[in-house]
Amino acid sequence: MTDHQVSSNQVYEACHPGDGKRRIRIIAVHGNRAEIETIGRRSALRRFILLNTLHASATTSTGRPRRTGYRLVGLLGEPPERSPTT
Repeated sequence: MTDHQVSSNQVYEACHPGDGKRRIRIIAVHGNRAEIETIGRRSALRRFILLNTLHASATTSTGRPRRTGYRLVGLLGEPPERSPTT
């Protein structure tokens, strides 16, 4: 499963560098999948994704940067987490 609690209104950002910092919002959690919508599009794209693609951080347990899935950046309405600029 996932290493943290997934709940509605959480915001995640794509870990893959080629995805251009795409952000999604959790609408609801249904068993082992989450209903999400893409943030920042003219018409919100809703779909389901598996919970194991949602991560608490941008790094793996060994400290390597994640290349797949989405990392947690906060709750909808909170100021976004700043990405390190190294």
